[in-house]
Amino acid sequence: MTESLGDIKAALAEVSERLRAAYGCAQSAEQRLAEAVALLSELGQSYHDGLVPPELVRADAELTRGLGLISGGADAVAAIEQRL
Repeated sequence: MTESLGDIKAALAEVSERLRAAYGCAQSAEQRLAEAVALLSELGQSYHDGLVPPELVRADAELTRGLGLISGGADAVAAIEQRL
């Protein structure tokens, strides 16, 4: 039983690390997307329809939602780790 518990703890530690990495990547993508939207917004001021495609706005919302989901997953894994 001790080896199994150790395996579970090791797996949870790996999951925690991967969630941290995923959060960092998503956060970086969110920042880059915000920079792109800002640049396109600035450039699009000269155009009637603007230059920011609606897909970029949706992508920003999905990244924000994804960050919340990753964070929630990390919290759940941490709670399991604490109980072990």
